[in-house]
Amino acid sequence: MKFELNEYHRNITDEELLSDVRLVAEKLGKDTLYNNEYTDNGRFHSSTLIHRFGSWEQVLLLAGLETKGHNFSYNFNDDDVINDVNKVAKTLCKDTVTMDEYSKYGKYHSTTLIRKYGGKWNNVLKLCGMRLNNDRDITNEDLFEEIERMWVLLGRQPTSTDVNKGVSKYALNTFVRRFGGWRKALEAFVEYINNEEQDEADTLEEVDQSDISETNIVASETDLSYKHQTQREPNLRLRFLVMQRDNFKCCACGASPAKDPSVELHIDHIIPWSKGGETVMDNLQTLCSKCNLGKSDLL
Repeated sequence: MKFELNEYHRNITDEELLSDVRLVAEKLGKDTLYNNEYTDNGRFHSSTLIHRFGSWEQVLLLAGLETKGHNFSYNFNDDDVINDVNKVAKTLCKDTVTMDEYSKYGKYHSTTLIRKYGGKWNNVLKLCGMRLNNDRDITNEDLFEEIERMWVLLGRQPTSTDVNKGVSKYALNTFVRRFGGWRKALEAFVEYINNEEQDEADTLEEVDQSDISETNIVASETDLSYKHQTQREPNLRLRFLVMQRDNFKCCACGASPAKDPSVELHIDHIIPWSKGGETVMDNLQTLCSKCNLGKSDLL
């Protein structure tokens, strides 16, 4: 099984982007848009358009929308920033604020403040006397586990818009700073997942088992000398590959977190571990917590 990302649409034209801005403005019945309004309702993230056209003001001008009422220049002082950032933190009941949170709820745009205060969001937080964001304690595997969790929850490849809408417990910029972009984070995740497929094959060769079948993965109940060749719990990679193969649905009842967020998916041994079942793809299936508990009751 080879896991691949969805096709990446790199060739979106300027007119497609601007047309979507106009469509959102029409949908909301407005003659202008704030960048956070577009992010919440548009096909793309406002930062995509800002990177393409240079500024949100330029986006509005090219889309034929009004620019009045916006604050595009640095006609604010430190006290204005401190008060507004602290206001957002108070609204969110947090002791710090991410760039994405401030862009969504603040008076200005986070990129505007970053440009004014030395190119770093932590400089803004330091000015406001807030706890600095520190990504150094977050490992790559932590980020991969979060991508996996989102993927399972949504039943599809997560997008940067999903992250910005709060599906992820980490901010989009955490992934961007670590991997160089959201797409690059997904590519790193896919490489990590697919490498395990080879790792698993190498491991099986090392233990001299060319074929793991029901015959040789089931121990005799009287064979007390039997030793498992795999660990009981599947790692992140194997777990994801099993759920991806099963379309992120329970194999017994079809329940899916994408349809019902309360559904929790588990990885189950078809031939129980206690009866010699190994932790390999062919002996694993996806079950929801209810079906998994029901199966346990029958064993």
